[in-house]
Amino acid sequence: MDDIELDIPSGTGKAVIEGKTAVPFRTFVTLILQRKVQHIFKTSQDEPVIVSSDLLTKLASAPGDKQEDRSKLTLVTFGVGIIAGIFLSAASLLGLLLFRIQISVNDLSLLLGGIGIVVVVAVIILKTQRRAGFKEKLQESMEKVTELVSR
Repeated sequence: MDDIELDIPSGTGKAVIEGKTAVPFRTFVTLILQRKVQHIFKTSQDEPVIVSSDLLTKLASAPGDKQEDRSKLTLVTFGVGIIAGIFLSAASLLGLLLFRIQISVNDLSLLLGGIGIVVVVAVIILKTQRRAGFKEKLQESMEKVTELVSR
């Protein structure tokens, strides 16, 4: 990549670069985060971007957000959900036993059948919404839940 050289007229204190637009960093980052930019990245990856040295240093020293980290987050969130579900099920069964309510095999079969139907419907919905970027939405939701739990 070639260096960009500018001739700045003396006395004005401002330079206008033809074909370039100055935007606040916040606006630039918001545009990147809220849009699907993979295609743009592929076509414009060698396009020069002018930033201050201080901002570039801050960006370089910021912690990374890797896809592997998001996968681990997804796994941990599902694990916590499963453990919480088992705990709530055991607590519910204990509560029923404390009130001397007997649960028959038929009751448990109906409950498991209902859960199975919900799982099948959820799998169908996941497959249809996967094309619409559902995975990213699920990861964002899990990040929000993790952020709430970590407080």
